[in-house]
Amino acid sequence: MKRTKLINDPAELVALFRSVDSPDRRAVLARLAEGWTPTSELQEMFGEKAFGAITYFEKFKLVESRWEVRDGKPEKAYRTFYNAFQISTSFSFEETQELLTVVLMDEAVFEALEVKILEMVGEEGCFANDISRELELTSLQLKGLVKRSVMFDYKGHNIVLIKEEK
Repeated sequence: MKRTKLINDPAELVALFRSVDSPDRRAVLARLAEGWTPTSELQEMFGEKAFGAITYFEKFKLVESRWEVRDGKPEKAYRTFYNAFQISTSFSFEETQELLTVVLMDEAVFEALEVKILEMVGEEGCFANDISRELELTSLQLKGLVKRSVMFDYKGHNIVLIKEEK
C-alpha cells in the first residue's frame, strides 16, 4: 500500500530535511524503507545511533512499529510509514530564509537554544508566543526549532515536554 505524507505547513520541511541530514539517519531510514526491521538488527547494523534516529522519526510519524517474537522473545520492529511525500505549500523569501536558518543551524547553536526553551517550558509547558518574544524569534523560527527537537512539541498554542513512554 502506498502512503503519501502531505506537507502543507512550511515548518514540517524542517523535520523532513533533518530526518536525512546525516549519513546515520539516512542509512537507518533507508533500511526501514525496505521493510520491518527488529531493534536487534538495527542495533547490529547501526549501534546506538539507530535509537536516536528512531526517536526522531517517531516524533514526526515517519515510522511505525509493531511487536514481533524473535528467538522466543518479544521485540519491537520498525518500518517507514510513508512511501512518498507531497509538498504543497508556499512561503515568502523571508520565511524561506527563516526555515533554512533553522535547518542549517550549527548543532551547538541549536542545543543552546533548545536548553533555553526547555528551561522556559519546564514541566507545565509555556505559551509559544512568550517563548518567541523572550528569545526574539519569529513564530515560524520557533515552530521550526520545535520540529527539529525531540524534547518538546506543540500542544495547542503551548510548547510542552514530550513524555517518554513507560
